[in-house]
Amino acid sequence: MKRSDFRVRAAPSPTGRVHTGNLRTFLNNYLFAKSTNGKYILRIEDTDQKRKVEGGIEAIVETLGLYNIHFDESPLAGGEYGPYIQSQRLDIYKKYAQQLIEKDCAYYCFCTEERLKSLRKKDERSTYDRHCRNLNEEEVKNNLDEKKPYIIRMKFLVEGATEFRDEIYGTIKVKNSEIDDQVLLKTDGYPTYHFAVVIDDHLMGITHVFRGREYLSQTPKNVFLYDSFGWERPKWIHTPHLLNPDGVGKLSKRKGAMSAVSYLRKGYLPDAVLNYLALCGWAPKGEIAKQDEIYSMDELVKLFSIDRMKKSNARYDETKLNYINSKHIRNMGVEKLADYVLHWGENFVLNTFIADKYDETEDWENELKKSVEKYLPLWKQNVDYFKKALSLEFERITYLGELPEVLNFFYDEKLTWTDEDWNTKNHNKEEIADVLEKVLPKLEGIFSNEEYNHEEWEKVVRGYADEINWKHGDLFLAIRSATTGRLKSPPLLESFEIMGWEKAKSFLQQAIDWLRK
Repeated sequence: MKRSDFRVRAAPSPTGRVHTGNLRTFLNNYLFAKSTNGKYILRIEDTDQKRKVEGGIEAIVETLGLYNIHFDESPLAGGEYGPYIQSQRLDIYKKYAQQLIEKDCAYYCFCTEERLKSLRKKDERSTYDRHCRNLNEEEVKNNLDEKKPYIIRMKFLVEGATEFRDEIYGTIKVKNSEIDDQVLLKTDGYPTYHFAVVIDDHLMGITHVFRGREYLSQTPKNVFLYDSFGWERPKWIHTPHLLNPDGVGKLSKRKGAMSAVSYLRKGYLPDAVLNYLALCGWAPKGEIAKQDEIYSMDELVKLFSIDRMKKSNARYDETKLNYINSKHIRNMGVEKLADYVLHWGENFVLNTFIADKYDETEDWENELKKSVEKYLPLWKQNVDYFKKALSLEFERITYLGELPEVLNFFYDEKLTWTDEDWNTKNHNKEEIADVLEKVLPKLEGIFSNEEYNHEEWEKVVRGYADEINWKHGDLFLAIRSATTGRLKSPPLLESFEIMGWEKAKSFLQQAIDWLRK
């Protein structure tokens, strides 16, 4: 088989949500398809109708599109192997279930729900007792003639073991006695996952199946079906889990994960998120790996290979995600970043996505929206001014959602302070106010001269600190808090040059009044 014949699929339920773990699975499929010049298919597995939501398919496609992950075939794009929604393929499943019965690889089960419940009450871990497995033809016919409700079960092997190969974990061997007679077709005509996935993967020509490691022990059921039909097995790639930061359990929203849309809204760059997720359970060969671990999508596509996927689970590490995102921000450069920030504010923060209907909006998202509604028009009003302000925070920000707050003093006419915004370790607020009042005319003298320079600015401030027996750092911090509203900010002189001395002087006067309240 040529690499260009490789076909992989994503097969989500249409819940409308794409969370971190889902996005990682979508990414693995995408990287493999692109690295082999193969095809990437979206198939919607909606046999569990209770989980289905209106617009769920569109929400998934929209979210992945924001990450520039697109499909060659899908319910929306079409393709020669459709329909790509399982609920539209019920006649296909019924046909193949009948074939299995004719091959004596499946059977009708007429057990009532009450009987099945009684079995589970005896032992919650027990498998079906195969009560209907050996009904004779006459009993089956009579039950069908009487229109008794039934399900169809696979007639799994009783003795021996089933062996298959996984591309990550190698050869796996499972005792057949550990596998039950899986339900294939339910009473309502809907297939179960293990039946539909085999039929669909075969008919759609899927060559490689990426899915979570939790399905590893259930793969013998798939093997049995492939072998029963005489079909070629695909290559299975069961990926390790992405765990919570504490290493306990699969990554959950409660432990820090966000929806795929929320990452973008907070100001993580799409390529940065994908860069991070690609490294959760995969790494390029050492001789070609980058020391800083920063990769573009094109680089990930070129480097990706199944044999570099790890067997061990990965822990979600927000610190590493932040590091990768900050590096991607730096790599953009100020000019490109400024354009992207304006795009981000308009299209990610202020925009409403289909998936927002199904995920409760967090408080931080609402607050960020308010901030961007306030500042985005100001950023757009004078883009050159915005770029100058952004250039001072360019090396400091972790994600774009920090910008409204860290740039606010460039745009606000009034600042607000709390006690935490001042360094009161060595001097109280009244002392700070007195010093700021006395240093203000000295600063006025500097900035009234168009020929001032950095040396003069530092000389005046340090000289006055020596005069009043203050530490240099304490005086600089007092001026910083007064003119930016915080203890940490971009370089002060450069900030004054951008905002203008009149604005800085106004903030100093406001700060003096606030400190004396």
